[in-house]
Amino acid sequence: MEYKIVWTLHRLGDYQRAIDKGMGLLERYPRHSSKGDLLLLLGDSYSALGDRPQAFYWWLKAKGEPLDDLQRQAALDEKLGKVIKASRSEGELEELAGYAEGSDLAPEIYYRLASSYLERDELGRARKAAMSLVKSTADQFWVLLGRQMLERIKGEMSVKRGVIGCLLPLTGPFAIYGEEVLDGIQLGMGIGSEAWEGPIKELVIKDTKGKPEETLAGVEELVKEEKVMAIIGPLSSRSAVAAAKRAQALGVPMIVLTQKEGVVEEGDMVFRNFLTPSKEVKGLLDIAIGEMGIKRFAILYPDNNYGRYLTDRFLAGLDAMGGRVTAVESYDPGDTDFADQIKKIMGLYYPRPESLVKRLEEERTPEAEESELYPEEPEPIVDFDAVFIPDNFQRVAMIAPQLVYHDVLDVILMGTSLWQSPQLLELAGDYVQGAIFPSGFVGDSPEPGTRAFAEGYRVNFDSDPGLLAATGYDTIRLLLKVMSEEDIRTRKDLQEALLKRADFEGVTGQISFDPQGEVLKKPLLLTISGNRMIPYH
Repeated sequence: MEYKIVWTLHRLGDYQRAIDKGMGLLERYPRHSSKGDLLLLLGDSYSALGDRPQAFYWWLKAKGEPLDDLQRQAALDEKLGKVIKASRSEGELEELAGYAEGSDLAPEIYYRLASSYLERDELGRARKAAMSLVKSTADQFWVLLGRQMLERIKGEMSVKRGVIGCLLPLTGPFAIYGEEVLDGIQLGMGIGSEAWEGPIKELVIKDTKGKPEETLAGVEELVKEEKVMAIIGPLSSRSAVAAAKRAQALGVPMIVLTQKEGVVEEGDMVFRNFLTPSKEVKGLLDIAIGEMGIKRFAILYPDNNYGRYLTDRFLAGLDAMGGRVTAVESYDPGDTDFADQIKKIMGLYYPRPESLVKRLEEERTPEAEESELYPEEPEPIVDFDAVFIPDNFQRVAMIAPQLVYHDVLDVILMGTSLWQSPQLLELAGDYVQGAIFPSGFVGDSPEPGTRAFAEGYRVNFDSDPGLLAATGYDTIRLLLKVMSEEDIRTRKDLQEALLKRADFEGVTGQISFDPQGEVLKKPLLLTISGNRMIPYH
């Protein structure tokens, strides 16, 4: 009879009186035959009043009592599930967790609680909830979710999301290069802007001094003490591999700015935003052979690691593309006189083979017959259409005039990105007309983004930007874009987002990374026309 009263009050919408009557009935008759139904009714009344935790409490108690049919039991399970899903505040979820302790509903509540704390960056509380999840059940589904969440929380607790590290040589012999990169990075961060609201709040800069030991110490400090999200640098080829190995071991994304081949093979946390020599050579040959139709090449190269490596790449590319080398000569990197090497590539240094002399005699013209009466120096044999010189602009400025002096005329000079300097035009502009070489950046490009970058650089640093400044600018802008558009909470999140990014337009070209972390962008090709270096078309 009293249960009927409680039921009637609930049906009439008098929920508080139904609760009061029901509580009294439970107190007087704790083993009432309709206890399960009464508990369910109490939960329904609290739910009608909008008190989800109390509704959950009484429904959960009802779940432990026999109900009159299976359909009502299924409906009760659905109600409990809806309360868990509808609970948004951590306080409410904490209350539910206290009620559900020891039940099969506890894991889901702890999971939602940990997720909510994680979303609010309350990592300590998120970790506690995730640990409670793992301890609350033997169900492997929930145990695995809990462990994955603990790993994620550990990753988030180990980083400061808005902090990026830089490893650059700011003192020592390579300081000029590090400073140029840093200028580009600072410009990309909005130097001179009154208000900065981007996802990167701080740059932590470590001076490597161009030394491997300083670079490794910088990696350790940036990761363990500064807790950076990612590292830009280093530049030095000597330091790159060791730094990449350490970054991989520590699990931090590193974007190196070096030409050192193979550095990205150190692991999936290592990226490169810089064209390698092999890519430069391929871009050069694609144009020289594929578009210009050049087939015959001579090579003059410095006898050092850079010169030998580029020459090997060039020869391999020629072989693959059907080109032919007619002469290869090296010189000491300290040389200033290249007469001997030039004579060798023209067949003037050594006595000519008898077969060649005989062929030349057979092909003599009347003018040649006359020349026997008035002998002159042997004519050079220029059996090549281009000369590849993989060296810096200073050396090229010395070699180019000597080629002309020795009658190497009407051939195209080809080089590497080391040629890109206005000083080459100042020192030997008349001798390098029509030369072609690869580049990663053209400062006077008509593209709006590049023009804005170049103008901003001149205003802030009173000089024209070069490739290193442009690369630093692009690298930080890429990180800014990825971190503002993706949900980046851990270093692993950032690594995965960088691999997915395929639409970033930088001042050095379109940037994306292959699965190994190698940058996917083609070198620009420049040619010299008058007193300008302009894109080759």
